[in-house]
Amino acid sequence: MMAEKPTYEELEQRVMELEKQVVKRKEMEEALRESEDRLKTTLDSIQAGIVVIDAETHIIVDANPAAIRMVGASKEEVIGHVCHKYICPAEKGKCPITDLGQKVDNSERILLRANGEEVPILKTVTTMFLGGKECLLDSFIDITEKKKLEAQLAQSQKMEAIGTLAGGIAHDFNNLLTVINGNAQLVLMNAIKDESLCKRRIEEIKKAGERAASLTQQLLAFSRKQIIKPEVVDINKGINEIKKMLKRMIGEDIEFQTLLGPELWKVYADPGQINQVIMNLVVNSRDAMPQGGRLTIETANADLNENYFRDHGIKEAPGYYVMLAVSDTGIGMDKKTQEHIFEPFFTTKDVGKGTGLGLPTVYGIIKQNNGFIWVYSELGKGTIFKVYLPKVKGGAGLEEKEQPPVIELAGSETVLIVDDDDGLRDFAQEVLLIHGYRVLDAENGEDALRVSQAHEGQIDLMITDVVMPKMGGKELVERLQPLYPQMKVIYISGYTDNAIVHHGVLTSGLNFLEKPFSPESLAYKVREMLDAENE
Repeated sequence: MMAEKPTYEELEQRVMELEKQVVKRKEMEEALRESEDRLKTTLDSIQAGIVVIDAETHIIVDANPAAIRMVGASKEEVIGHVCHKYICPAEKGKCPITDLGQKVDNSERILLRANGEEVPILKTVTTMFLGGKECLLDSFIDITEKKKLEAQLAQSQKMEAIGTLAGGIAHDFNNLLTVINGNAQLVLMNAIKDESLCKRRIEEIKKAGERAASLTQQLLAFSRKQIIKPEVVDINKGINEIKKMLKRMIGEDIEFQTLLGPELWKVYADPGQINQVIMNLVVNSRDAMPQGGRLTIETANADLNENYFRDHGIKEAPGYYVMLAVSDTGIGMDKKTQEHIFEPFFTTKDVGKGTGLGLPTVYGIIKQNNGFIWVYSELGKGTIFKVYLPKVKGGAGLEEKEQPPVIELAGSETVLIVDDDDGLRDFAQEVLLIHGYRVLDAENGEDALRVSQAHEGQIDLMITDVVMPKMGGKELVERLQPLYPQMKVIYISGYTDNAIVHHGVLTSGLNFLEKPFSPESLAYKVREMLDAENE
């Protein structure tokens, strides 16, 4: 039996259905094109680099403009090439997803730019299907700045750790050096007319002890725990005062010049420390020019914005600064050396020709005075150190230094010495007994309370260490002051903490004698304090 022919109405219905399907297909194709256009627009606007990689062949099948820019090659040189040519070249064609058996990979890798430059990137790889084919969607961002900040943070933390260690070492050495130097001076006081070999040996001991004391002061300066006596300072004036001495230091084969900025702002700093910074930098530059050259000291006013400090890894410190620069035309330094120059005991000089404390001392002093220091150097082209110190606030003028009056050091008052170092305590006791004082001594705060309770009469002055076992100096003063309201106090220490010092500057009203101290400085300070009480 033959099939019945479709009626006209049925044919018309089929045509209408086909037309609907065609329209729907066109709508879907248009929607797909619009979706692809939106996706392309989105990918083109994203700042992260994005590439699509064939999972089997590792060939890049597409890349957004950001990826092309980061690679630094043309689109034709990127698309159609294996991914390890630029992205993760160390992988040699192996995809990390394949290696790890993961669907997502987040890791730090290396992007090899067309010019050979290696750029650290953070990349994220995910699997996807494109046209029925397994592909990898690889997105990555440049983390050069992040790595730089991480390195600066690590260096800062390392310097802080070294500073803490240096400060602790200096504290212990200052106790020992007070005893060594002090007793050597006491022996020499009793052997003024003696020209024997024994006297000369003791003098050598004293000289060595003084050099050791200087080294511990440099350690304290680096660790920012050195006691400073800041005042308003004119750096130009200071440079002119030591210019002749600097010329003698650098020698005749080096051309020396100063370019001092006019109307230079004042800074608030310890003038002795500023001179130490200048001399240390000058010595460093001199040693970098064994065949001669040119050494220049410059000063200028500087208005530094946030961008300047951000470029050097510092978040916020804009404002007005005084710039001090010391430059030379010497041998220069490579990047690796520059990373270590502010670390204590690091030196490129021959054994016996440098302590490795000159630049660390400069670093510590500048940081202690709320400043910054940076070095710019290239091998064979010389070096420049730039120091920035904050401009002094307000219109304060230069303070006139008062000369200390000449006073009689002898006395008969009662002095209580409190220190946990037996040798130092014995030395201080002998000095004061020589000058006629009555002396009590105790090895810590608790012992001092016991000694004071057993003593009948007034205690005119107490000399106490800051940090001691069982009870420190500050707590001891608080316990004894009500019992002896007229008692004066001198704090002694080779290493100070926030109970006595805020950022290395003495709290107003507190009297401090820094270790190591000489017999004369101890006797002078004691007499000065007792006389001040009677004024």
